[in-house]
Amino acid sequence: EYIDSGKYIERLFPALGVRFIAINDNYDSLKGKNQADEIIIPFKNLINDAYCRDISIKIRSNLEIKRKKGECVTPFVAFGYRKTKTDKHKLEIDPSAGSVVQDIFKMKLQGMSQDAIANRLNELGILSPFEYKISNGSRYETGFRQKEQALWSSVTVRRILENEVYIGNLVQGKRTTPNHKVKQTYVKPEDDWIRIEKNHEPLVSDRDFEIVQRLLGMDTRTSPDQKQVYLLSGIAVCADCGAPMTRKVSTVAGKKYAYYLCSANKETKRCSSHRIPEKDLEDAVLVMLKQHIQNILHLKRVLEFVGTVPFQEINMKKLQDRL
Repeated sequence: EYIDSGKYIERLFPALGVRFIAINDNYDSLKGKNQADEIIIPFKNLINDAYCRDISIKIRSNLEIKRKKGECVTPFVAFGYRKTKTDKHKLEIDPSAGSVVQDIFKMKLQGMSQDAIANRLNELGILSPFEYKISNGSRYETGFRQKEQALWSSVTVRRILENEVYIGNLVQGKRTTPNHKVKQTYVKPEDDWIRIEKNHEPLVSDRDFEIVQRLLGMDTRTSPDQKQVYLLSGIAVCADCGAPMTRKVSTVAGKKYAYYLCSANKETKRCSSHRIPEKDLEDAVLVMLKQHIQNILHLKRVLEFVGTVPFQEINMKKLQDRL
């Protein structure tokens, strides 16, 4: 950096009595500087800095091209994958870690929370992603390690559940630095990320991944003594205000009664309680599910009925829509 170079050569080294020798440039501060050095040295520092900048731009461009070609340019790959022996830019499934990832998705689909999944993995003695990389001889480092042995946590589980790499998508170029002099990184806008779909063999189907993303968007927290979420957790919402319905349990004469009520009523009173017993709500949902299944089973009959609708009614419907 030409600014710091000038500061050291002109101010800091003379003040500290440091002799500075540049062999290739035939410079020795002990001999003193002539008039030519006063011009040439700052100019050389500027040229050297420009060379570093040019190299940085070329490396960035090269990495960008590799990302767009679907080549993995990261030193460490996601848990569940490894780099192929023939091409370090291609990913293949790691049988050991890959089965753990598939189990995590299965447990989430079965209704377990992230915290319950993490506890289950720790009980089974399965190595966390950090410990697994270390056990394979990797020099991987992380700032999230809190104990001597890094254990599974709900945050780690959620990162795996949200990662597109497990459906075969390779997403790179999420973070960058302003220039070659500033080492602090920042997250780029999502539109600028490089996403190559179906770039490698997936561990999870698209359908399962989509369902898991919907589950993650719901409130599926559990109480400390519970491992699985309730049937309607994160699903039941108030029909009037759209706020989530909260499950409450009341004890009357030693008997427990569970019911759902509008969370907006409890917080701001801007909506009525809409209290409904849990049993009634689950029964109503079950009836609707059965009806929906019946409709699907009789889809052929429904399609035949639709085919018999007179064309006059269809035309009237179109006119009505236009109005």
